[in-house]
Amino acid sequence: MKKYISLLLVFTIIISFVGCGKSSEVGDVDVDLTTMSSTMVYSYVADMLANPSNYKGQLVRMKGDSNTTHGGTHSCIVYDALGCCTEGIEYLLPEDEEYPDDGKGITVVGTFATYTKGEGKYFVLIDAVIE
Repeated sequence: MKKYISLLLVFTIIISFVGCGKSSEVGDVDVDLTTMSSTMVYSYVADMLANPSNYKGQLVRMKGDSNTTHGGTHSCIVYDALGCCTEGIEYLLPEDEEYPDDGKGITVVGTFATYTKGEGKYFVLIDAVIE
């Protein structure tokens, strides 16, 4: 009986380490918006867009809704506490990754960066992964 319980315990431990699928969760990040209230997230993202140099190069985790613009860029959209105002940050997945459907809730992690197109300045999470 002891042998059976020991084997069962070892098997359970092995299964817990193996897991049941591929996990793409990223460990430590510089800015984790997933732990904040909706008011704080909205305010933080607004600050990131107003003061991008303070966040450039930082690893950011955010939770929101997937959105594709008419230009084909993909963004993670967050809402204020009332759900009436939105802010979003574009994200770029590796070429072989498929982007989620619009409106789907996502958690995305990537390095905050900016780029200029024409006269506009844009904000993006590069080397992003969907958790």
